[in-house]
Amino acid sequence: MNETLNIEERKPIWIALSDFYLDTELQESDFRHIAFKIIESPYSFEKVKEINKYEVFPVLQPNLMSVAGEWAGFDEKWLVDSITESLAKRNAVKKIGIGSSYLTLKWMCKDYWEKLEKVYQELKSNPESYIVTCKELWKSNIEPFEYLENKPELQNKLERIALNHKNRNKLSDFYQYLQEGQYWINLWTAYFLLEVFKLKKSDKLIGLNNEAGIIDFCIETVEKNQPYLEKEIAKSNCEKWIKNKKTAYNNGYK
Repeated sequence: MNETLNIEERKPIWIALSDFYLDTELQESDFRHIAFKIIESPYSFEKVKEINKYEVFPVLQPNLMSVAGEWAGFDEKWLVDSITESLAKRNAVKKIGIGSSYLTLKWMCKDYWEKLEKVYQELKSNPESYIVTCKELWKSNIEPFEYLENKPELQNKLERIALNHKNRNKLSDFYQYLQEGQYWINLWTAYFLLEVFKLKKSDKLIGLNNEAGIIDFCIETVEKNQPYLEKEIAKSNCEKWIKNKKTAYNNGYK
């Protein structure tokens, strides 16, 4: 194995790319997660493709060939140990063999790589986007409901993006973010849907969950996530917010 290889820098990429080799279909949020890991890394997209080809593919490709492959996620320690062991045994002949196998089997992840590159380029070219701003709030350790007054600029920025969706009548585009489980995106989205958009009880999540009312779904989303907030002020503010919204929307709060 190349002694100059920085394992700690590689690990997040190895772990993120391992999702490509699970026996399950990836969702939009999965591609965004992987793209963010690449953006946060010191590697270019082309370098990550090379890392996949010579480091991840040789270890995990057999899972895609298995009748009953792993689908829930690979054990991270096993993954890192397996890749480092594979690299330690690497020689020129084995590298040529890996390259040949990759040419034969890369079609199995071809669509994933095309999708990932598209998402990666979108995130790189639009640092002012809603999702990127949610991520910046998360990195700054600012939780939803932590600030209901005297909000930090990043939170104000996120609210402006939500308002822009409202002003452009992009409600359906905006509530798609309710599907995002990382960086508190779904929680921020539920909050802004009820704070910024003028919703009616009859409004439904058309295209996402046609039978679900937006208001009820947002309140349920906040209630489910409230216990996972880490800061007591955020939990307390969130609880008060839920009570106020249930009262305002006549959801039968007692």
